[in-house]
Amino acid sequence: MLGLVLALMASGLNLIYGVFDVLNIAHGEFMFGGAMVSWFLWDIFGMNPVLTVPFAAISMFGVGVLMHICLIEKVFKESTVVSLILLFGVSIAVQGLAIKFLSVNPKTISYYEGSIQLGSILIPRSRFAASLVALPSLGLAHVFLKYTKHGVATKATAQNAEIAESCGINVRKVRYLTTGIAAALAGVAGSATIMVLPINPQSGYRFAITAFIVAIVGGLGSFYGSIVAAILMAVGQNLLAWKTDQMLADALIYILLLGVLILRPSGLAGLLKSKAR
Repeated sequence: MLGLVLALMASGLNLIYGVFDVLNIAHGEFMFGGAMVSWFLWDIFGMNPVLTVPFAAISMFGVGVLMHICLIEKVFKESTVVSLILLFGVSIAVQGLAIKFLSVNPKTISYYEGSIQLGSILIPRSRFAASLVALPSLGLAHVFLKYTKHGVATKATAQNAEIAESCGINVRKVRYLTTGIAAALAGVAGSATIMVLPINPQSGYRFAITAFIVAIVGGLGSFYGSIVAAILMAVGQNLLAWKTDQMLADALIYILLLGVLILRPSGLAGLLKSKAR
């Protein structure tokens, strides 16, 4: 479940970076926003948490498109540092407003109780539901990128924006829709996570940092590399925590990051490309 949630986060980050070279440090706020949409719909209307996911995705898609048009589109061509500072400011502002109006108290959805038994394995229903939310979302993102006209336009823009524009592709539209799709994926990640873990205004930022590491390990700009890296890192981290302790497991992702930056900065995507050649 953790791997799927991280894959939703990291794939969205890499999608944005691959299309227009922006590292969205405020990406975790989309996750927090999606979690809060699901929580409010469950808390106020008693809605089944799984049914709240489309609302979270659509809401965060709209917020992502609006943020791109109003902020990112105006600065992303300046420099990476300018966009980083701007988005860091957005992240801090959203966290401050959330603390002011929603408090720092963690919120969670207590809906799915008990476990599902598969032979000798017990799977908590909440984690099973979260996985059922996350996995199809990644599948839909794959189908969108692989088989739709806009998906092809997105990949063309990522490869060479100038040539794509000369071929009639509306590159500006591709950019803001890319941010919207990435935000929607993060919103789904938030909806899935709040079914299992308590979420507060700082949770999105913490998940975003881990997702950045996953994105680097998978290969910056590689949508599919981030998915593979997320699953491998989450499974490895949990196995290490089971065999040793949680502190060592938490350190694993940072040790892995250092190793990747030193030995293969291009990450898993670069490794797969070099093997293919």
